[in-house]
Amino acid sequence: MVIVLAAILALTGFIVLTRLLWLSKRPSTPTTVITVATLSLLVGLGILAATGRLHWIAAVGAALLPFLRRGVSVLRYLPIFKGLFGAYQQYGRRSENGGSGGSSQGGMSLEEAREILGLGANPSRDDIIAAHRRLMQKVHPDRGGSNYLAQQLNEAKRVLLKAAT
Repeated sequence: MVIVLAAILALTGFIVLTRLLWLSKRPSTPTTVITVATLSLLVGLGILAATGRLHWIAAVGAALLPFLRRGVSVLRYLPIFKGLFGAYQQYGRRSENGGSGGSSQGGMSLEEAREILGLGANPSRDDIIAAHRRLMQKVHPDRGGSNYLAQQLNEAKRVLLKAAT
């Protein structure tokens, strides 16, 4: 009987919080209603988790779910997420411009290409192909390597072969 009451209590709190925090633009209800709904949700989920009827990770997820809509915008103010948020914004700007980083022209420079393939100042066509083949055998995606690294190697080879001809 206690389990059923706890489930009803948690469900009621969940529904009230979801309606207040997700379906309204700004909650005009007093904070007491939100506080009572939050407490009923936490108590109900706590009882269900303590009795083994609900896994504790699911209880935490269910308790946080109503606050998720308003809580995501707060994450950018936390120091650890600030770096991730900045990297995400920078990635978005890069993909909007269509570039892959690199130089200001949007392509890879000769210096970058030589550095990636580990070549000297004036490599021959055979040196470029041999260096590309040697490195590609290590980082090819079919051998558990990275798509990004393979892409960089291919771009470096393309840039250097174009400059060599």
